[in-house]
Amino acid sequence: MSDVQFIFTEEVSREVDALLQRYLRQSKARCVLLIAKSGHLINQFGFTSSFNVQPIAALIGGIFTSTQSLARLVAEEKFSTMFQEGRTWNVYFTLLADQFILATIFDKTTVVGMIRHAADDVRQELEPQLLKTMVVEEEAPAQPPPPPAFVPAAHPFAGTAPATAQPAAEPELPDFNKAVEDALSKLFA
Repeated sequence: MSDVQFIFTEEVSREVDALLQRYLRQSKARCVLLIAKSGHLINQFGFTSSFNVQPIAALIGGIFTSTQSLARLVAEEKFSTMFQEGRTWNVYFTLLADQFILATIFDKTTVVGMIRHAADDVRQELEPQLLKTMVVEEEAPAQPPPPPAFVPAAHPFAGTAPATAQPAAEPELPDFNKAVEDALSKLFA
């Protein structure tokens, strides 16, 4: 298994900032967030004083994680774009370079089509910059498991067969969608 970390050089940071600011202007959105897929806020631009963006970033990261499980259940590799519509505020988010999320918060004066078009345009330029930041550290290979302990077979005249191991049950994936949607509704209410 590998661990992905991000290192933003000054040059890449300036370029990413310029692209996000341009996207904010072109999309007519109120706020733009760049989030690591883990839910950590990397950068933000636009009007955010009425929102606490840290929990919003964490919830969006959780939404993407649970949605990827849903994608696998319906035989999709992944879902890369999502849209949440509220009475006043809307949130559009899209996956970038498989490790980042571009989240856009906008009101009813902007239509989702304008956001989607501007997001597609900025993705073309933003993804190569974000790919420059990724550092993949490969973990050391795991040690092979120790050989199984010797278990003597049952005596042929004892009339009992040796016990067989039961297959492990598949772990059940938690369903975070409802909780995350409720939390987002409360934040934007």
